[in-house]
This record gives sequence, C-alpha cells and structure tokens, in this order.
Amino acid sequence: MGLEKIEKGTIIHKAGEDTVGTIEILVKGSIKIYDQFSSITMSVGSFIGIVESPGKKYIYSYEALEDSAVYSYPFEDLTDIPPIVRSNPKIAPILAAQSVATASKCCDVYEKEYDDALSEYEKIIADYADYPSLCIKVGETPMIFNEIDEIIPPEKTEKIGEWAFPYIRSLKENEAILKKSLYSINIDIAAGIVMSTFYIYDNISRENQLLGEYRKALKKKTANFTANMKMINAKLSDMEKNADGGSSVVTVVNALSTILAYSGVSPEIAAKFEEQINQFKNSSNRYDSEDEARALRRNLGNTFYEVFTPAFIKSLSDDNYPMEVKMFFMFGFVDEELAGEKNTQILYNMAKAYMPDPEGNVVTLYEWLKKIYNLEVEPSRNEFDQDWESYLREQKATGNLKQPQIDAMVNDPKSRLDFEIHNLFSLGNRMTFGRISSFVPVFDEMNVLRPLDMAYLTYSKINEYFAKIRAIDYGVFCRQAVYSNPEIGVTQLFYADDITPYMILMPNVGSRASLWQEIEGKKRSTKARMLVSIFNTENTEECMVRLFGEFRWEMCKTEQGVHWNDVTDPSLTSMYCDYLQFFKKNSALSTENKEKLKTDLKKYSNNYKNVFIADYLAYVKFEANGSPRLNKVAREILFTFCPFAKELREKVSDNPQYTELINHYQAHIGNIAKPVMNMASKLKRDGIEVPEQITKQLEHLSK
Repeated sequence: MGLEKIEKGTIIHKAGEDTVGTIEILVKGSIKIYDQFSSITMSVGSFIGIVESPGKKYIYSYEALEDSAVYSYPFEDLTDIPPIVRSNPKIAPILAAQSVATASKCCDVYEKEYDDALSEYEKIIADYADYPSLCIKVGETPMIFNEIDEIIPPEKTEKIGEWAFPYIRSLKENEAILKKSLYSINIDIAAGIVMSTFYIYDNISRENQLLGEYRKALKKKTANFTANMKMINAKLSDMEKNADGGSSVVTVVNALSTILAYSGVSPEIAAKFEEQINQFKNSSNRYDSEDEARALRRNLGNTFYEVFTPAFIKSLSDDNYPMEVKMFFMFGFVDEELAGEKNTQILYNMAKAYMPDPEGNVVTLYEWLKKIYNLEVEPSRNEFDQDWESYLREQKATGNLKQPQIDAMVNDPKSRLDFEIHNLFSLGNRMTFGRISSFVPVFDEMNVLRPLDMAYLTYSKINEYFAKIRAIDYGVFCRQAVYSNPEIGVTQLFYADDITPYMILMPNVGSRASLWQEIEGKKRSTKARMLVSIFNTENTEECMVRLFGEFRWEMCKTEQGVHWNDVTDPSLTSMYCDYLQFFKKNSALSTENKEKLKTDLKKYSNNYKNVFIADYLAYVKFEANGSPRLNKVAREILFTFCPFAKELREKVSDNPQYTELINHYQAHIGNIAKPVMNMASKLKRDGIEVPEQITKQLEHLSK
C-alpha cells in the first residue's frame, strides 16, 4: 500500500480476473475505466475502483493512458472511503470536486448507453418491419423469427431520482465556486460530497451494467435475424450494382411461350393469344376509347381466361411449375416486354418470395380458386346475386339444364371453377382495376402508377389494416349469433361473433377494393369475401376503410332483412336512411348542415350507402383522432352502431361532442353485460365450465 508509479498502457486492474482489495487516488496522469460498451477518463484527484465491490472480481478494466501515479489504500467496505478523505485534508476539496466530475461523466455515459441500447432495439424492430418487403425485392422467402416478437425496449431506471442528474450537473457547472466556498470549509463537507455523489454514480454504474447485459442479450437473441438481414442487404447491394451496369440477376425470356406451353391449350388458342399480346404490346393507343382498341382489350381478356383455366388445373398436380406461370397466376404477367425489364425482375422476386397467410384470411386469387376447386368453400355469387345452388336452380327453371346435369355439376370441381372464374375472377378483376372501360387482365407497365414494392399488398399489410380498424371500430366484423344449452340452464344468449373476412388479392394493378359478398349463402356465421388489387395504386388505408364501411352497411341489411330501412326497428341502415330522407325537417341540423347534406346527396346520386361510406371514412379517419367532421346527428348514429373501442373512448371522453354519447353507451352496455355476468357467475357457482360463447361475449362487452 502507498504510492505506486504506473507506466503508460499498463492495465492496473482487469475486469473478471483481478479481485478488488484496494482503492486508489490518482495523484498523477490519467486513467481510462472501460467495459464492452463504454468508457470514461479519470483525472488527478479521482478515486479509482470506488464503484467496485470489495472481495469480488473487477467489473471494469483500468488502463493508464499516460505515465501515472496512484496512492493505494486497503478497501474492505464502503466505510473505508470517508476516513481516506479525512486523511487527506489538503486535497479534500479536489477529491470532492473530482467525485462530482466522475458522477457527471457517469450521467453522460448512462444516457448514451440508454440511447444506444434503444437505437439498437429500434433498428431491429424497423428492420423486422422492412424484412418481408426486402425479401420480396431480392427474391428470398421470408423466415419467421418468433424471438423478435419477444424482445422489449430497454427501460430507464427509476432507482436514480429525477433530481439526481440536474443536481450533479449543477454541482459540476459551479465547480470553481464550490471548491473555494464550500468543499474547503470543512473536511466533513468534502467527505459528505464524496459520499453523496458516490451513491449516485454507484447506482448509475449498476444501471449501466444492466444496460450492458440487455445489449448482450439483445445481440444474442437477434443474432439469427441480424445474420439474415446482412445477407439480404448484401443481395440488395449486388442488385443495385447490377442496376448500375452489371448483368441482371434474373433473366426472363419468352415468358408468354413458357405460359402457353405449360397451359397445354390448343395451337389455335395459343396463336390467337400470342397475336393479341403482340398487337396490344405494339399499340401506342391501346387504352383509347376507339372501337378497335376496345375490341382488342375485350378479345384479349376473353382469351386470357381460356389460357388461365387449363394452366390452373395443371398446376394443381404440379408443385414445381415455372416461375413465369406463378407470376401469371399472381399478377396477370404474360410478357417481359409488356411488363418492362425492371418490373419483371420485381415480379419475379415477389413471386419467388411469396408466403401465404398462416391464418388463411388473406389469399391470392390462385389460392382462392384452389379452395373452390377443392370444395373447401362454396362458389361466390354471380352478377345477379345468385349463389351456386340458386344459379343451378335457375338454369333448370329456364330449361338450360336437366336435373341429371345439375346433380353432376353440384360438387364437380371443374364446373364450380368455371363458375368462379366467369364471375368473381373476371368481374372482380375488372371492378378492382378501377377503370372498367379500359381494363385488361394482363400486367402492363403503363398501369404502374406507383412503385410496385409500395403498392404490393401482402398478408401482413392487410392484417395490419384489420387490426387498425378493430382498434377504432372494434365491432366492425361482428355479427349477432345465438347460443343455447338448456342442459346447463342457458335457454338463449345473443352474442357478438367476430369473424375476420377473406381478403382476395386480385391479379392486377388497380385502384379499388370491393365487397363481393358479406356472407356465404344464408349462413351468417360465414366469412365475408372482399376483393382488392394485389398492387393498389391509391391510398390503401382509405381504400380499406371505405371497404369496411361498405361491409358495415351490407351486413346490417343482411341481418335486418326486409326491415333494413324500417325506422321502427332501429338499426344502422334504417336510422341512416331516415336521417338522409328527412334531413330538411330535422331541427337538430343547422342550415349549413342541411346545405352540405344536400350537396353530398347530389354528389353521390342520392345513394344513401355511398353517403354513409363517406361519413364512415370521416368518422374513422378524423373523428377518431379528435378532429370533428360530422354533424351531430350523423355522429350519434355512427357512435351508437359503430362505437369506438375502449381505449379510444377514454381518449375522447372529455370531448363534449362525445361525453353524452359515451355515457349513454356505457349505461347501455352495463344493462346488457349484467345478465351475462350473472349467468357466468351462476355457472361457476354450480361448478359448470363457462361456455366459450359467454366468455367471448363478456370480452366483447369489455372492449
């Protein structure tokens, strides 16, 4: 013990190896204290090793940055520190000042450590969000990293009081004055400053260690994902180099010939389709409204489906069909020149990287047709709102089909497929395209109005829209169902059955989304069928909200039946129809409101549903964010039948426009919930397991 001289570069104490038994005062030179993530430099008058635990291994390493000298003291307990200060009265003010300086440096290090840890976490989360689209760009199949969903952001400690950081920094800023007027007054003041600041930076040191452990754990847990991202980024870099003059990563040549050969269509149909594509491709005015251009688009469309059907049927027994054929099924791609070289590369990578929705709610048109062919779902309604069985009955009634033919067709995969292609596929493709008169089912770069990677709708994007709408209008996909079980004393329970719809991604670059049907047949417990272009060129969020608004309207009409516009049986549609029909006599509406309604009705050709959808968009997009757009009457109807989710209700509860509506809603829900809660309590008392339907209803009423 005593004075020790240390040469530059010497490791005085090594983390994890040396045992703490001394504490030093630096009397000459400078020493760096460091761990894996951070370091601070100590100057003359600083305590070395003060944050270490006597008898344990050093947690930091200490290195001389220049020729230095320290005075060493035995260190067995924290109570050893004040006597060391008292034994050095001449330098006690310096010890106090340096203790403050050390604490200040520790504060800076902690804040940087936290910011770095948070940045690492946020980068991983951001990379994971971009990962699926980046995989698509490079043609890799996205992997699932469940461990990413488990990571949490670093937490700022509450063990260090909010007062501590400004206190330490104030002491540091006034160091010169305090050294003369305070630290030097009395040795006990100097010792007190050393100890009080020590407790602060000792706590900070411990929190730094926890942040270090967090970063190590984060790195270990995300190692596989990080390695995968490095590979993806390397491929992206290669692609960019290739785009700047290198060779193309993927070459698609004579795609149309590959598709036609695979489909096995007759030479006549193949020659006709090839001629139509070449004529369309070479026409500079292919989207004109002239008769010749219209006829070409119409004929090309008809032949497209003639090629699609046999190719589809063949693919059902072929797990390794060409990528060009997969691009044909997913995007309507037929020709690399028509699509453009850059788009062809992107489409190839997207098709190669495609992953189906694990929950099966979001499907490509190809996946949907497989469900139809495999008898997993019933064919969709046709343009006359007839389902498959209704259509067959109508064909019999008109004499087009005999009963034996109908019996053979009911469960015949090919007949069902033809019906679906002729109706949902051909008509839905045209509807979602958006410009019906200029529609063609083939991918054409002239229709690409937005970068494909931005317009591309994956199942994860669609599921995000489902989650967003439920976070606002939580009951949007609910329909009333009935549960009965007399054996346990439940005679009749009405409950909300939340059923996520099918979203079918149509193979085109389009601007619209459409509700094809709200239920299957007459079964209210079945999924709705919604259509949207796989490449959406419009504001997709608004497109989705309008679609969900349309579903709200049509589902209400289905549930209400003939009473859908009967105001004596209050419902969303009946109240809205009454409101729009008699708005001129409504005293709750101002003159300005009435003028606006008059304009809106004219704008939407007096179509009440379209007026509602526009209001629903304003309700979800603006009203939910505290920006009023609706008049009092429309707001009340919407909130009554499409109430905000609980979190959002709490957020707008202090808004006078919603306070009364929320109070009424809560009273109404309380009245509905009480008998359900009593029912659940009685079953529990009787030792009977509460049915899932009752549990679901209680959960629904608490949302």
